[in-house]
Amino acid sequence: MRKLGKLADLCWEGLTLKHISHKEIVIPYILFFIMVLIFELFISILFIVSAYLFVTYGYKPNIHYYISAVMVILMLMITVPLLIATMKLHKKEMNTG
Repeated sequence: MRKLGKLADLCWEGLTLKHISHKEIVIPYILFFIMVLIFELFISILFIVSAYLFVTYGYKPNIHYYISAVMVILMLMITVPLLIATMKLHKKEMNTG
């Protein structure tokens, strides 16, 4: 179990760029995750609108609709903490001009 915890810590350190301080790498990485977050929020809004339309017109979506909604929620649950942790960790690289 310790090996799995160590693997998870190493994965998190890699995803948040803990050991990288190059401005040319960090800033595009953070911008990429900001774009991912915007896209995921757009997809979430589409799900809300489509759910409203489904209820309004009495359409029953299939299981794929619900599975994809869960996947978007899981992606948001990963992206938001990852973006926050990366921005906190690399605050000085972002502030230097």
